[in-house]
Amino acid sequence: RQLFDTYTARFDFDVPDDPFSVEYRDRQMALYEMLHGKPYTTANERSPFEVQAMAKSPFPYVHGSANTVGDQLMGIGFLIKSMQLPKGARILEFGPGWGNTTLALAKMGYHVVAIDVEQNFVDLVRVRADMESIDTLDVRRGDFFDIESLSSASFDAVVFFECFHHCDDHHRLIAGFDRVLKPGGIVCFAAEPINEDFPLPWGLRMDGQSLWAIRQNGWLELGFNIDYF
Repeated sequence: RQLFDTYTARFDFDVPDDPFSVEYRDRQMALYEMLHGKPYTTANERSPFEVQAMAKSPFPYVHGSANTVGDQLMGIGFLIKSMQLPKGARILEFGPGWGNTTLALAKMGYHVVAIDVEQNFVDLVRVRADMESIDTLDVRRGDFFDIESLSSASFDAVVFFECFHHCDDHHRLIAGFDRVLKPGGIVCFAAEPINEDFPLPWGLRMDGQSLWAIRQNGWLELGFNIDYF
């Protein structure tokens, strides 16, 4: 990670003017294909690991890094404090991954529907929930666009923690927010690469860690300029 942090590739600024256009998206996906060697598909978002072993010490605890664990816990805590949801609220979480945010919310008595494209993560969160006898959690395998088939006006919040930037059509995903949220519902983007310094409206991140994740794992690693967002 320290080595990757020393490297950044140059951005391609020869992109279509309209960041909402199909042509702009096609340019970013062509860049992904060049970097990874194959077109993007959600099947690329794989994370192989042994579920039972990782359930006992999942990320970030498995690394034993005080900084990594501390940052994760502070991030989750800040998210919960910022949302200020009432007891019994219904939350739709995409990309729960290791389930740290998911379990923290469920233990507060929130009813959480968590959707992840990786079956290993679905199984892991279920095992971790069973270990703590949590029964307010519904974990499903699916993708971002399940938002188009979920019950309308059924959630108080939609939550993304380090996962929104893996969506290959964020315009389509955002269009589904209104249909699933109750009146006054909120959407939270936590620990996402949305900042003032990103040099394009949106596109592939060119830092060393992102490039490695695209090239080696096939993950989609997008960044967003806050003005565009």
